[in-house]
Amino acid sequence: MNSNLEIYRQFSAPFRYPGLGLIEELSNFKAQLELSHPGALPELEKYVGHMLVRDQTQREEIFLKTFEVQAICHLEIGYVLFGEDYKRGLFLASMKEEHRRRGHDCGLELPDHLSNVLDLFSCLDDEELVKDIAELALIPAVRSMLSAFDEKRIRDRIASLKKKHEAIVQEELNYGNPYRHALGALLMVLDHDFPGVPEQHRGLAGNNFIPIRDFKDGELPMCAIACPSVEMAQGD
Repeated sequence: MNSNLEIYRQFSAPFRYPGLGLIEELSNFKAQLELSHPGALPELEKYVGHMLVRDQTQREEIFLKTFEVQAICHLEIGYVLFGEDYKRGLFLASMKEEHRRRGHDCGLELPDHLSNVLDLFSCLDDEELVKDIAELALIPAVRSMLSAFDEKRIRDRIASLKKKHEAIVQEELNYGNPYRHALGALLMVLDHDFPGVPEQHRGLAGNNFIPIRDFKDGELPMCAIACPSVEMAQGD
């Protein structure tokens, strides 16, 4: 494992369904973040502080409300980057293969789930691939996720739901949501480690980045491509 990327494995904890060991994980995580990226610690502590004063049931409710039931944002990076475009399928398939090659268990989440991608990212030793995934996938996706917590966007979304006469589930959790701070801390660390990524690398299919493999002796070693061919997309 690249020791410089170890902090990203620890960042996966907030974005997994909260288990009974979450608080202990967060305690260890804070200690490591203070050593590696102290500037991001105050932002993470806002998230941790919120979790500390909640019981297990409340932590689970917050997670479900934020990411699944009338979700504020989604944690599947491929979906955030590409929506329903075919490129999402390519991205997902490539992530699945990379997890398989490293013996990663993705659990109940998809291979492109933020927590799983952060776990994978922390194990990579190809510097070019690390840079590509950070700058063309992780940073744009996390920016997009974080923007979903903008209060105006949340007000507009709630107004739209009410106009459709849909019941709002735990409306208070839309505002001051602690996961905004977890994402904010992650983005601060990414921006510190990979500076200078322009703002236009955000939004659906904004960068067309797909980690995929080149044919070589029946193997497909990892590389990054910007524009996959139509034949590749169609599986020909």
